[in-house]
Amino acid sequence: MTEMTQLTQRPADEESTLPSPQAIVAFLTEHPDFFIGQPELLEQLRLPHAERGAVSLVERQMERLRHKVAELEKQIETMMSVAADNSALFSTFARAQQQLFQTHNIYQALSVLTALATELDLRVSVRLFDSMDPDLSLSRQAFEGFRRARLNSQDMYLGRLRSAESDMLFEQPPQLGSFIVLKLGESERPDGILSFASRDGGHFQPDMDTLFVTQLANVLGRLIRHWEYSREVIE
Repeated sequence: MTEMTQLTQRPADEESTLPSPQAIVAFLTEHPDFFIGQPELLEQLRLPHAERGAVSLVERQMERLRHKVAELEKQIETMMSVAADNSALFSTFARAQQQLFQTHNIYQALSVLTALATELDLRVSVRLFDSMDPDLSLSRQAFEGFRRARLNSQDMYLGRLRSAESDMLFEQPPQLGSFIVLKLGESERPDGILSFASRDGGHFQPDMDTLFVTQLANVLGRLIRHWEYSREVIE
């Protein structure tokens, strides 16, 4: 075998004796204190860097740590912002519920709901199935198609509506807006419908939290039953 052949074969022979990357990873994982006994090796290691050419392992670790800290800070800021928004929203709905408990009829309740909707940059609508007021009345038969298409066994719907559907619930519904529609009273035979509309087509989404508005609808539904019972007793 010539000297040239030996030289060209030597790298291949040496490569065959080197441990695989997986073996190195496994070894370092099982011996986390390896670099403690090899401090000079830790200082000599250099890692490729897109902007700085090569950096030490310690520098690379510090850089990754700084990135993680920055990401955590952003997450904390986002969580604090969401918490502040939820706190303000809770206060707004809690105040509206307190005001609803002080009302004595649907018209006073509508005034409270309108003020709430205005504060949230929304529009509100209340429709009652057995109302004698044409501005509030909604035919159960007319609503049946909406119920089958949008509600089924659910008590609310969130998302966009067709023009005929939104016109049934609102006098002037926002074009290309989004809506939340909730039953008032018993699920099987509700007394009416509470709806909020946003000009933003993506405002009301099926996966959004509806706790506050659900509680509001429950309060209004109970009040409507109370007013109806009181009227029947008086008559």
